[in-house]
Amino acid sequence: MSKVNVPDKKRNIFSFGDDDDDEKLIRSLKPLPEQVVERSAFMADDFHPDQFLSTRRHLGLETLKSELNSHLKFLKTELVELINRDYQDFINLSTNLKGVDKAIDDLRKPLIQMESQDVRARFQQVIDTLEQQLQHRAEVRKKKARLKLLLNIHESVTKVEDLLEINADVSTSSLTTQSGAEQADDSLGKQIERVAIEFNQMQHLVGRGKQLPFVIENEWRISRIKETLQHKLSKALTTALSRLPSDESKSSLLQCLRTYALIDQTNFAESLIREKFVRPFLTKTITRKAVEPPKANAAPTTDSPLTMMYQKILTFVSKDMRPILQVTQRTLKGTNYEILVNSLWVEVVERINQHCNSIFAAGQTDLFHKNYSASISFVTSIEELCSSRKSLLYFRNHHTYTEFMKRWQLPVYFQLRFREIVSDGEELLNDSNASISVEKLQARNDFVLPGSKAISEAIEKCWSDHVFLHGLSHRFWKLTLQLLRRYNLWATNMVGCLLATVLAGEKDKASMSSRLPTTVGTAQELGTAEEMIALKQLVILTKVQAETAILPKLPTNVHDLPLLRECMKNILDNLAESTIPEANRKITGMVNRRCMESLKHVRSITSQYRHTNKPAPVEFSNFIPNLFQPFRNFMELHNEWIHENRREIWGLMVAEAIVTRYMTIVTELLTNLKKTEDSLKKLKKGKKNAVKPVLGSGSSEVVMSDEDKIRLQIYLDVLQIGEQLALLGIDKSKFECYDKLRNFVQPFEKLRTK
Repeated sequence: MSKVNVPDKKRNIFSFGDDDDDEKLIRSLKPLPEQVVERSAFMADDFHPDQFLSTRRHLGLETLKSELNSHLKFLKTELVELINRDYQDFINLSTNLKGVDKAIDDLRKPLIQMESQDVRARFQQVIDTLEQQLQHRAEVRKKKARLKLLLNIHESVTKVEDLLEINADVSTSSLTTQSGAEQADDSLGKQIERVAIEFNQMQHLVGRGKQLPFVIENEWRISRIKETLQHKLSKALTTALSRLPSDESKSSLLQCLRTYALIDQTNFAESLIREKFVRPFLTKTITRKAVEPPKANAAPTTDSPLTMMYQKILTFVSKDMRPILQVTQRTLKGTNYEILVNSLWVEVVERINQHCNSIFAAGQTDLFHKNYSASISFVTSIEELCSSRKSLLYFRNHHTYTEFMKRWQLPVYFQLRFREIVSDGEELLNDSNASISVEKLQARNDFVLPGSKAISEAIEKCWSDHVFLHGLSHRFWKLTLQLLRRYNLWATNMVGCLLATVLAGEKDKASMSSRLPTTVGTAQELGTAEEMIALKQLVILTKVQAETAILPKLPTNVHDLPLLRECMKNILDNLAESTIPEANRKITGMVNRRCMESLKHVRSITSQYRHTNKPAPVEFSNFIPNLFQPFRNFMELHNEWIHENRREIWGLMVAEAIVTRYMTIVTELLTNLKKTEDSLKKLKKGKKNAVKPVLGSGSSEVVMSDEDKIRLQIYLDVLQIGEQLALLGIDKSKFECYDKLRNFVQPFEKLRTK
């Protein structure tokens, strides 16, 4: 026993921690060598210290130590012998290694590069491995999420089916429904509202997994759920609509419409309201007979049949549809409900297109105007019912709105109105005799010329309430400008024709001057003046009409209203500049000619006092008060049309022309008088027995010569001319022409004292 235990004891004392090595290792050990320590064992490629010691654990530590020391001494001795043997080589080692540093440096860079590439390759391999593992984990997660989605879809679909009682026993459901029909109707809305939330969840889940085979296989279940929900919702909404306007039906209506909004099926609710609630009323209201004109024996009405039809629809909206609009526009504000458009407007347009197509005919302009105005008013009323800008834009951008507006043939209507407005006026303007024939004035705002009156009536008709349409504002504006331009051309041509008429009259009058008496004016020239004055009235009235009737009717969204106002002003100013100045020149020229007829008597002053015994003059000549009488007569005749400012301007123009002409005549007369007087003085100096003229025989007073009498008469006439100017409202002290004339005759003032 003691011999057996010795190895165990030694084993326990000399242990390298491999007591539990398997027997396979022990059996693999080779037989012990003759020498304890062999050099070949240390030189082997697979040398391991642990294995080396384990193969020699039968030796004691002291023995093993001594063997290893002996081997160490042997190695040292061998090393010394090697050095002694190759001593010279060791001494020359440093010399032989010359240039090795450079070679090592040359090798270092490739080696470092190889090392870095190797490290990079190892890291890339680690990264690729990591990415593969991450991708695998992502796929696992995706499959896990897909599995979870499938479970949620299954659970949601089953839950919705249970809530809708799709899989319930039909006979049992029927008995329950028959026993409590009214109670079921009341609770149906609440039940569907609860289902709607879960239905939305199911729709969301199905949308996420619509490509999964499980969802594709259960598509029939999802479709059945939708159909069942739609059926119950339709039933509940129909019941609520049939009970309007009771308070209970309002709560049911709110539940149904809110449920439709929750499941994003507002279009189905709008279609159902249109079909079950709106269409029955419109079927009775919008008919062919509703827009037919009333019969002859019917009671007269102020509104057209179409207007009354629209009024019925608006009454239906404001009363019967009010609960629906309150729910969708207030309680459910922010949802996608557009009841006015999708339920009402679409049905109205469809019914009108089917049964009232005649209202769009533009052949009868007056009837078309009434129908269009009534329809636009109806559309405006619908727009006013829109609760938000979003609803208003949706209404205006809807395709039925665009189609309805396009049905109105506004260009055709305008062409017909264009012919009505332009034809009569154009025909009259082309007839020069008829367009400028003078008519008797009826009132202050009447026109003298038929052509002016026709253009004014045409412009007024363009913007009258029974002709003008807002949709054609741009066309009527253009037509107004065209009428003014046409009138401008006609007026310019007419002024030229009138000038030719006046000149021809002047020639005829000159040839007959010896036979005709001097008059204030001829009927032809006064008529011509009336025709010229008539040109101004259209400009005045059109400016007033533009501010009161034209510009206010333009659409409110016109951003260039100041530009349009400026455009109208420029056209009227151009009309005035192209005709009125010429007319003013011709009017004043005609009056000047009439006034200058009195200036012919100025030369007769010489014959009144030369070689006569008339006493010295004490008052002005008889023709001086009549000098401006033609102008005063003209102003009184046309007082209604002539503005006060224009009266002053014309007065200055006429006075300047008359005074200038008078001064020219007087200057010439006095010049001739001076020459004659000088000649007489020379003649008298040649006579020795010349005597001075006296008033009578035996008188010692110096008498006034004939020449001085003439000068005094001219001086008195000039003073009276100043008084006549004052009667015209002209300040003679500031009138330059008269001031020159007054200074010219001022030296004759001393003759009054003789």
